[in-house]
Amino acid sequence: MVKKWLLIPASLLTAGLMMTACSTETDGTSVAASSSATAEAPVDLALVDPGTYPTEPAAPYGTATTENILDVEGQRLAEFVTLPFEVDPELTEVSMPTMVIRSAKNLDVVLSPGVGTGPANGKMLYGYVSTASTPVANSQEVDRALVQMVLRYSDPAAAAAGAAEMHNALINNPDPALKEAPEKVGTLPNTLISSSGTADEVSLNAFTAHGDYVIYTWASAPTAEKDWTSTSVATALKLQEPLIDKFPATPTKEQNGGKSAMPEIDQNDILIYAVPEEDADAGLGNDMAVYGPRGMAHRSTNPALTYDTLTDAGAKHNAQYKTIVYRAATPEDAQEISDVFIEDLIKSDGYAPAPSPPGLPAATCVTKDTTDGTQDYCYVTNGRYVGEASALDDRTDLDQLISAQYLIFEKADQDAE
Repeated sequence: MVKKWLLIPASLLTAGLMMTACSTETDGTSVAASSSATAEAPVDLALVDPGTYPTEPAAPYGTATTENILDVEGQRLAEFVTLPFEVDPELTEVSMPTMVIRSAKNLDVVLSPGVGTGPANGKMLYGYVSTASTPVANSQEVDRALVQMVLRYSDPAAAAAGAAEMHNALINNPDPALKEAPEKVGTLPNTLISSSGTADEVSLNAFTAHGDYVIYTWASAPTAEKDWTSTSVATALKLQEPLIDKFPATPTKEQNGGKSAMPEIDQNDILIYAVPEEDADAGLGNDMAVYGPRGMAHRSTNPALTYDTLTDAGAKHNAQYKTIVYRAATPEDAQEISDVFIEDLIKSDGYAPAPSPPGLPAATCVTKDTTDGTQDYCYVTNGRYVGEASALDDRTDLDQLISAQYLIFEKADQDAE
């Protein structure tokens, strides 16, 4: 049984929402056209104020270390974990747990306590989990929800043992409230499945050993939609197996002839252009990261828009740190990313256009009053690069942050892959 999760704060999510036709401002001007025109206005460097933020690209981050390799590999794995909306297009309400799995202990936030901490799962290396549900009109309604997780083990035997151990822990749980019933789904002969339910909702837990990996799917739905759970588990597995086969996992020491292998932290030279964060992201392993379109979409306020927009723009490599950096195929594609995200913040989420920072008309900003304070976003393009920054109740800091991002882009490699 999966724990009930907490919603991810909006400040931790990328800003893309639903892609629609161009929305308009009150004077009838297209938001996209307005931001594109603004981006062509000259920048006055004498007025641009980056505050104390760096204005040069960071030094190369080098190779991963024993302290951060689990984060780096987990972030790389995110690009090869099926998005919930790919299973059901209505699964767009991203929530926790959506994060890197650093060890078997992290499985307690996904499964019932202790389910993933048996001896067989001591050979689990790392993983990534993504969670989403269908939006509902009020909190009393039962929604459809899906958790998709991929765990890497030391070898196929360890993966098979880990899957069996977690499945058995669920069906043999000594707590009657947490004990699951074993199930069979005819189309999934190699998957270990259990179920639980109430008068209002039902759920399935499914573990499939696949090479060095365990693929886990949890699907929950109103009792009247029980068939959706088995169909979704089958669909998730069908999508996930070929996707994880493409993951270029860093070999273990045993797979590498007894020699340790450490991946580059910034394999595609994109993280060096993001403004670094002063503090870590509360142990979730999601920042100081490089993601492709799917990796970015896992934590987006609208995963479908983020995935489709970045894919269409050729943004194969993107960075998440204090700022978000997207690198598109062309300057025109970069402007499209900015236009689409800004446009939908205005049209779909109630943001209003806001002034650009001093001296930086190339930046397009929006603002919105929330129960937590005033939330602001700014986007800036420079060549093939797009920078995204946000702030809550601190517009001065946001102006300095996006200004620093623009100045960093002035030194960015426009020919990078």
